[in-house]
Amino acid sequence: MPRFGGFGFKELDSLNLDWFYDWGPDYPPLRAASSQAAEFVPMVWGRGSLERKAIEQVRSEVSWTGADNLLGFNEPDHTGQADMSVDTAISLWPQLEQAGLRLGSPAPVQALGDWLKNFMDQASKKDLRVDFVAMHWYAPPHGDSFLRTVEKLHERYGKPVWITEYAVADWKATAKSPSRFTEKEILAFMKETVTGLRKMPYVERFAWKTRAHGDPIMGASALFRSNGSLTPTGELYHSL
Repeated sequence: MPRFGGFGFKELDSLNLDWFYDWGPDYPPLRAASSQAAEFVPMVWGRGSLERKAIEQVRSEVSWTGADNLLGFNEPDHTGQADMSVDTAISLWPQLEQAGLRLGSPAPVQALGDWLKNFMDQASKKDLRVDFVAMHWYAPPHGDSFLRTVEKLHERYGKPVWITEYAVADWKATAKSPSRFTEKEILAFMKETVTGLRKMPYVERFAWKTRAHGDPIMGASALFRSNGSLTPTGELYHSL
């Protein structure tokens, strides 16, 4: 599934997905217009979500959303995202446990970095519940490197893995000098990685991240054109 944010349910349905999320705790109100039965997974994005009663929102909707899983903080090691220390995340974590759902770890920028390791170490010492580990990955189209990272993450923590955001990205790209990675390279990477992930029994779910068509950093990683139709990347993702 792609991360849902920024696109409508018409686009989501065109991919025939099993599940989706939208960076928030509450079920998107336009879901009634969708013809598919993709599972919604709520998220507690950061501290502000808890201040806005995210857990209460999730619990109040479970009876009709049927949600079984909850995603934790989004990129807490990034100043432009959830931006919190490990100690802060640990202090807030019992609130997420109160949702009563299977609970995914925070998803940091660096899957194998110190932030998540310190968080998981402290969670273990304090007997806090983390049912699966979430990760993000944006890099050149080297499928073997991506799949090794997923494997190492599972080996480090011994838990199921969700890749909640991944795509090919060129972080040096600009509007005047867009991504150096070609559509052919990105399609080959997608096919290789989806095939590899499906062979890993500990990978429960994965989500390709899409941006606007023509985004200079992600280039041909986009799943949709500006009119909402599927790009070649989107067509391949649908077929896999």
